[in-house]
Amino acid sequence: MPVRGEEAVTSDVAAPVTSDVTAPVTSDVTVLRADIDLVDAEIRALVARRGELSRAIQRARIAGGGRRTDLARETRVITPYTQSFGRPGTAIALALLEICRGTKPTG
Repeated sequence: MPVRGEEAVTSDVAAPVTSDVTAPVTSDVTVLRADIDLVDAEIRALVARRGELSRAIQRARIAGGGRRTDLARETRVITPYTQSFGRPGTAIALALLEICRGTKPTG
């Protein structure tokens, strides 16, 4: 309160907050990281499913007298990743193809 004869001083600056403001931020980060962990698990499951499908296609191609891989098809797989994410997208697509291609059957 102002002393008699003085005007009250107003300010546009808020009073300092004395509570721990990092708690909500930490909580938000923890929740968001948990969401990322779920997305990563979904991605791993999708990559595993893609690998199963890719190996089934490889078996069918080989059984039909074809090659295990189709480079034209692989280029068509890479292109949308590159268009969506640029150079890192190309790396993602190449890694995905390598993971899903599996190893060349022996014998």
